Amino acid sequence: MGKLGYYRKKIDEIDRNIAKLFLLRFGLAEEISHHKKINKIKIRNRKREHDVLRNVVKHSKKHKKFLAGIFKKTISYSRKLQK
Repeated sequence: MGKLGYYRKKIDEIDRNIAKLFLLRFGLAEEISHHKKINKIKIRNRKREHDVLRNVVKHSKKHKKFLAGIFKKTISYSRKLQK
């Protein structure tokens, strides 16, 4: 296997780990949805969404704009799961 094959294999491993983490995150979003319904809390919390994005950007050394975009989509999907 050449360098390109090695890099692709590593990316595949990382992608599998990312998918597992997204599934964990979305599972928690579903749990939060249940809690919100029981306690009659609105699904959307703009302050929380802002805090999540700020936290991601704060802890990113590179590619802040790209990561913010990914997390905006992630938040949007989490919101859809809660509906």
